[in-house]
Formats: sequence, structure tokens, C-alpha cells
Amino acid sequence: MKRKTILAVDDDPVTLAQYRDVLGEDYDVRFALNGEQAIEVINQSPPDLLIVDVRMPGDDGPRVVHKLRRYTSVPVMMISGYPQDVSEDELIRLQIHAALIKPVAADALLFEVESLLKSHNLQFNEAL
Repeated sequence: MKRKTILAVDDDPVTLAQYRDVLGEDYDVRFALNGEQAIEVINQSPPDLLIVDVRMPGDDGPRVVHKLRRYTSVPVMMISGYPQDVSEDELIRLQIHAALIKPVAADALLFEVESLLKSHNLQFNEAL
């Protein structure tokens, strides 16, 4: 069975390394340091799940998700150290599947990733 692919987008390399350490054993984890890189990676090879930081230079997390929603319904987990940056209305409008606050505990991250991928897979199979 093919490993699921996760694209983690954050301007902090330390955070990306943490994602790799927590998720890399079970998933193919790819990285982007900003929104522009994320869109390039997504266009080349769409991930099964997107983890995106809210605050980044250039295209921030909400802007990346807005662009992404034009052509895919991939599950999205938004993570921020500043929860006031994104309203509940915006999370709903952008179809964000999970929102976590930094710092994220390893077990919480793994649990959310597994839940989102399982849920998305069930929805996909039911649609067939």
C-alpha cells in the first residue's frame, strides 16, 4: 500500500523538522518554507494532507488554502501560534478540517493527521 503524502508548510525550519520527526516514519512528508513553494509542490504532486502555518511571509496560510480550494478538496490542518489570526468563519469558509495551536504536542499532531486521513479516505470511498 502506498504511503500517504503530507505537505507541511511553515517558514520555521525547526517546526518542519519536528513534523518530519513525528510523521516521517509513517508518512511521506514533504516541505515548503512559504506559500509560493507550497503551491508549486501541490501543482507537481498533490498531497493527501496539507499542514499549513497561518503566519508566513508572502502568501500566508489562509491565502494558500484559498488558492488550493479552487481545484482540490484535500484535507487541511491549519496551525498557528496566534489563534486570533483566523476566525471560525474563515476556517469554515476555507474548509479547514482541523486547527491546532503551536506548540503542538507530537501525540496530538499524529492523532489529528491519522483522523483526517482516515475521515477523508472514508468520504472518498463512499463517493465511489
